[in-house]
Formats: sequence, C-alpha cells, structure tokens
Amino acid sequence: MTKYSYQDFLQTASETLFDVNKAHKYSAVIVLNLEGLPELDATLGYTEVDEILDELVQHLHGELNTTDIVGPTGRYQISCLLADLLTCNHAILAAHKILRIFTPLFLFNNRGIVLLPRIGVALNSSSKDLKQLMSNASTALQQAKSNRENIQLFDEKETDLLFSGADIWAELDQAIETGDLHLVYQPQLSIATGKIRSTEALLRWNHPIRGMIPPNKIVDVAEGTELMTKLTLWVFNTALRQCAEYRRAGLDAGVSINLSAGDLYDSELVDSLLQAIDIWRVPPGDVMIELTETAVMEYHPGSLETLHALKSIGFKLAMDDFGTGYSSMERLLRLPLDEIKIDMMFVMDMLAQPAYERIVDSMINMGHQLDLHVIAEGVEDLPTYERLQALGCDTVQGYFIGRGVPFEELIKTAKSIPISFK
Repeated sequence: MTKYSYQDFLQTASETLFDVNKAHKYSAVIVLNLEGLPELDATLGYTEVDEILDELVQHLHGELNTTDIVGPTGRYQISCLLADLLTCNHAILAAHKILRIFTPLFLFNNRGIVLLPRIGVALNSSSKDLKQLMSNASTALQQAKSNRENIQLFDEKETDLLFSGADIWAELDQAIETGDLHLVYQPQLSIATGKIRSTEALLRWNHPIRGMIPPNKIVDVAEGTELMTKLTLWVFNTALRQCAEYRRAGLDAGVSINLSAGDLYDSELVDSLLQAIDIWRVPPGDVMIELTETAVMEYHPGSLETLHALKSIGFKLAMDDFGTGYSSMERLLRLPLDEIKIDMMFVMDMLAQPAYERIVDSMINMGHQLDLHVIAEGVEDLPTYERLQALGCDTVQGYFIGRGVPFEELIKTAKSIPISFK
C-alpha cells in the first residue's frame, strides 16, 4: 500500500473518488484526530512526535483495505478515504476498527503513548466531492468533540445550514474572480513614534444572499482544496497593490497579511509571493506575514523550510494569537520570527484581571528577551493603551486606534488617529 503525504493524499483521494463515483460504489471519508499527541510536543519534541504520526499512518495503511487512501492532513490528524465499501454501514464499522487500534497504549521506541483518538465520518451519499466530504467529516469531528463522543457520523441537521452544500465552493471561486471579496485595513500604532507602523489586511466577503461571511468561514471553505492557493494569492496581491497605493498617497506604513497553516504546505508559495513583490514593488521588509500560534507551532515536512525561505527573501514573520495555542519553547527558538502578537483575550481584560496583566507583562518581557517585536491586539481604551505603554509594549492595535476600513478610508482615517499619547 502506498504512503501519501498531505498533498498526495488530496490529489490521489480526489482521483480515486472520481473512479468510485463512476462505478457507483459506496465510499466514505474518515478524519481521525489524536488528542493525546499535543502534550507530547513539550516532552518528546516535535521531531519525535512527527515520527510517531508517520508510524501511525503506516500502521493504519496496513490495517485498512488496499484500495483505501490514508494520509496526514494536520499536525495530529490522519484522514482516510474508504474507497470500496460493501454498504454505507461499513464506514462506521471501519471507524470502530480504527478506534480499537488506537485506543490502547501505542508502543513507540519502547514507550507507551496515549493517543486519545476521536473520529468524524462522512458518507459519500448526496456529496460526491472530496472537498465537501472532507469538510463534512471535519464537521462531524467537531460534533464528536462537542458531544464528547469518540465517533460521530456527519449530521447535516447539526451544522450551520448557511454554509452547507457544495455551492459555497463555486460561490467563493466566483467571488475571487469577480472581485466580490474585499480587504479592510486595521492600523497598528507604534508606541515609540506615535505613528502608524503598519496595517493588518483583513478579508471580507459580503455575500448577496448569505450576508457578511466571517473570515474564518471563508478559510474553512477553502482549506484543503485548490481554492486555498487561489484565495491566498488574491489576498496577497490585493494587499500589496493597495499598500503600494496608500504609500504613494502619503501613508508611510507596511502591511500585515495572514496566511493559513495549509499555505505552508504549498510548494509554490515562496515563488508566488516573490513574484507578487516584484509586481507591486513593496519592500519585503515592510510586509509582515502572520500565522496563528497553532499554525506556526505545527510541524510538517517542509513547513519550517518554507518559513526560512520567506525570511531569506526579506519578509517579516509574526506569530498571531500568541498565548492561546500549544507553545513549545524549543520550537519557538527554532522559528525565524520577528514578532509576536499578544491575543486580545488577555489584553481586553488585563485592567480588570491582575492575572491577565501579569501574563501580558511576562509575554512582553519574553518577547524582548528573544529580540522579538511585541504587538498587543484588542486595545479598546486609553487606560489599556497607557498600561501597555508602561509595560514596554512596542505596538498596539484595536478599536481605540482604529477599526478595519477600506484602504481609501484608511488614508483619511490616518489623519484623525490619536497620536499624542507619549
């Protein structure tokens, strides 16, 4: 049985599913999350946990049918396409078999590993598309977590019907093509200079029927599909083009652009972003690439190399939502970061909760000891700003500084942003 990487799995599973549908056979997708692995990152290290996941994938290959496709699709996640089932009920039987395999202690290098498996299952009934099946299985996995079940079959009644159905993919694809998507820019203020240091480009989609769709929903729709690359390139090129425009208009600021964890697995990402820099002539040193703490702390073959390649071009790298994920100091030291962004959950309540203020203070000190720029999100009033200033924070972002606005308004808004705090 062939072993598949993340990208190989998506391509091979899609091709296999096409053949299965032509032959009118039963099939299903299983998404397996191993909730015991995150705790091992700090004790064993990322490299050894990667080896464990790799061995688990190989082990599962040997337990399923030769026609099934198995591959890693996340830091602690394995997905399977069950390609030739006798009946749909056999998908649930396969899920129980996987659960029996991974529930006991898993022996790795003479060490017993607790895996804590949880499984989402999606049947290939009305959905004939791999993207939809993967999404359904992931939704079932979330339902399993919410219901505290080990196995959950996808139930469309429990999903947000506003975003169910394959049409959403076609609509997003069309939105990218027609320009129905747009970006807004939230200013980031340097405490030292009292001026706008950069802006964060935030994705917006005002759907004519569904209304305003949150950015995380847009990414959920595209993640793991060919649309993710298309969406990323649209965001990056649009942000650079508009950054170049507001710089020409007199706003001397850089731009921060969010990438997803899946973007790091794209082998063409670095070349694509380099081409965008050449087109729009924004210095790479003025472009901050933001990834969530969870995304940055995840490890897949090539992801660290991608980060170093982006760094070598001159891009700045930031860890967003710092303090909310599974940070490993060993991993943090290996990452070519320039900035950490303290998550707003700590900042917004820091004056009311002394424990949160102590956490913010420790994050600022740790960031500076690692020669990292520190930015605080969620600054909504003057007292919070003044306390962050006293604690030595470098940059602030939030409604007190300015909301996200279209770039035309940003130029006008910049003139009224309060900067006399020093």
